[in-house]
Amino acid sequence: MPDADTPPGRSRRDLVKELSLGMVTFGMDARNLTPQGNLTAAQTRRLLPAGLVAAIGGELLASTAYLAMGRWANASAALVRQIVEVEYLAWAVTNDPDAAWEWLKSDRQTRLQRWQPGKIRQRSDGRFPNTGYHAHCEAGGHPVPEPATSIFDHRDEWVELSLYEAAEHGTATWLYLVQAVGDAPVKAAESHHRVIDEAYDVWRRTESLDHGRRGQLPGSDA
Repeated sequence: MPDADTPPGRSRRDLVKELSLGMVTFGMDARNLTPQGNLTAAQTRRLLPAGLVAAIGGELLASTAYLAMGRWANASAALVRQIVEVEYLAWAVTNDPDAAWEWLKSDRQTRLQRWQPGKIRQRSDGRFPNTGYHAHCEAGGHPVPEPATSIFDHRDEWVELSLYEAAEHGTATWLYLVQAVGDAPVKAAESHHRVIDEAYDVWRRTESLDHGRRGQLPGSDA
């Protein structure tokens, strides 16, 4: 694990990597526990949705880090928008396990009525502001001329910002998922949590983009 002298770019990548490993392992553990009969009915209803959310989030985080290595700025920003949506789902899984089970078994009509990002934001009592999500949609989530031009003209800055956002939203997602575990025997939640905590502490001590938000990047007014 790096120390507090680690460069910010390295600490962002380290945290995103640890979060991705933790979430992917979390998802595998959750899926493996059910066939083994090691969960109660209540634990199953809570943990299976959480495990699927974790598996999706872990792959998105790993892919964001991979794209950032190649300086693929627009693609990295697009994945961050999806990570934000996974954060919403992680909150919903923890906040209301019965509703999370509804999502797991949902058809398209149910998802349109209850599980679009805007619907979850409405249920979150202001936890997830519309402005933040819309900024992610504009920058990478949709092909919008002005933000796309800014991303390509300032590729390195945008790649680092995407890593920052992945670290921030990925950490929030992980913390929700850990809460969803409750008393279920998910080894990944315990074994990875300490490593993620350490990576998060280093990131917060070394991070230099606290005020480098999208609207403050060169050429961007998102």
